[in-house]
Amino acid sequence: MNIVLVRVDDRFIHGQILESWIPHLNVQGVVIVNDELACDQIQKTIMSMAIPERILLRIVGFDGAARMDEDCELDGKRTLVIVSSIKDAHRLLTAGVGYKRLNIGNNKASSNACQISYSVWMDEEDRRLVNEIMEQGVEITVQSVPRERSIDLKSLIGAVWT
Repeated sequence: MNIVLVRVDDRFIHGQILESWIPHLNVQGVVIVNDELACDQIQKTIMSMAIPERILLRIVGFDGAARMDEDCELDGKRTLVIVSSIKDAHRLLTAGVGYKRLNIGNNKASSNACQISYSVWMDEEDRRLVNEIMEQGVEITVQSVPRERSIDLKSLIGAVWT
């Protein structure tokens, strides 16, 4: 599997993914890593119906994420991985799933969170986790759709938390 991008977006499969990210990245596979969704057969069916047939879809929990490299059907395929939170993006790395690019497209507001873009809110734990992710050499950007300007997260963190 060739992970071209990991995206934080708790909506998982929706118009921005289908109409913008999949064509822009020219992906052949989408992997959603989420424990709750992996156990919800109805939601999995709905999401699989939304994805074009030419795109291979996998919905796995974090136990399955560590074994994604064993999936022969994903072997060599350009793959978009979607997680629901910054915490889950960090969890992917600690589970041994290596990636070089993280896009934060949608991160929910929580108590004590600062808004760093229209759809991205971060609290102190998120800030700590993204720093740890960046220390692993991962480039982190904030961008809702490919036609928008990609913003390096480092520049936003400095503006918000100084």
